[in-house]
Amino acid sequence: MNSDLSATIAALVPELVELRHELHQHPEIRFEERWTSDRIVRFLGEAGISCSRGYAGGTGIVAEIQGAGPGKTIALRADIDGLEIQEETGVPYTSLTPGRMHACGHDGHVAILCGVAKVLARHASSLNGAVKLIFQPGEEIAAAGRLMVEEGVLDGVDAAFSLHCWPPLEVGTFGLKSGPMMAGCDCFTITVTGRGCHGAHPEYGIDPIVAAAHIIVALQTVTSREINPQDLTVVSIGHVKAGHAPTIIPDTAHLEGTLRTCNDKTRAAARAAIKRIAHHTAAALRATATVEFSESYYAPLINDPAMTEFARDVLSDTFGPQAISDINDFSMASEDFAFFLQKVPGTYFRLGTSNADHPPVSIHNAHFDFNDAALEPGIRAFVALTQRCLG
Repeated sequence: MNSDLSATIAALVPELVELRHELHQHPEIRFEERWTSDRIVRFLGEAGISCSRGYAGGTGIVAEIQGAGPGKTIALRADIDGLEIQEETGVPYTSLTPGRMHACGHDGHVAILCGVAKVLARHASSLNGAVKLIFQPGEEIAAAGRLMVEEGVLDGVDAAFSLHCWPPLEVGTFGLKSGPMMAGCDCFTITVTGRGCHGAHPEYGIDPIVAAAHIIVALQTVTSREINPQDLTVVSIGHVKAGHAPTIIPDTAHLEGTLRTCNDKTRAAARAAIKRIAHHTAAALRATATVEFSESYYAPLINDPAMTEFARDVLSDTFGPQAISDINDFSMASEDFAFFLQKVPGTYFRLGTSNADHPPVSIHNAHFDFNDAALEPGIRAFVALTQRCLG
């Protein structure tokens, strides 16, 4: 990376730290990211960068920077949504919205891509081709990346890249994995219906809570007794809701959970098993159960081997070979950048965010805060990849 680019990036960091803190104070969940979307557009507009809006339910944004000459088109993507968590970081710029926070670092991702946009706009004459900067809503739970792909944001794109903050890695290091990296995910809801009655006389009713408890336990046999242990699968119930008072057995109980799989065959078998177990377990206890799977399915994330090796070469040249950390495990977490990678070759990599002043705290945690020291390496990484693709 030439000295002019490095100087431009370094000079932008204080401004981007302020932007990141501002974004952190205004977290918005899936498809509600109106303030966030407006703020991104205002930042891009001040840098002279035009954009298109209205994607994925209205809050998705695509900006494009055209180089001086013809060439390929690459896409860089950042997710923009927050999570339904009450923040407990205690930072001065803590969330102003009760029950919402940027617990996954998407505020940092947005600040990085805004910085990349400003750097590339200033140095567009050194590029041959075009860069699409995609600000995507609803990464958490909604899998809105699929919607943006269906809406054509990758039409004409030759390659796509995305990053995600990763607290276990040190600032200035990057985690890469070729091929399968993350699991697919289905969200599901089970409604158990019984017959309500007085808690003192359960014999007059049909207890949906007891049936739901048996279903929760029985679902653990999906992975332990029905799926090949080599086909990684996880079934988790994360939300249970039933009743309003301790003295009343309610009519219904509701379970919400996730199914995570690594291939279509296992997914189909596990979905069928969840439905069968819920239905027959409830029936054995005189209740009924219905199972609904969300349409917001996450595909398994599979990095293109050639593009991953390309990223390895670029990041190694930019930051040194010691900055590369090979990922050896397959993560059962999910990520909707998978839909981008189904459409065009690309890679999704991890950005280190811990240092002596910012010890690692797990993402999706009330105490998590993106480390501002990771902004500059994140920008440098995206800019270097762009330069190598379009230089």
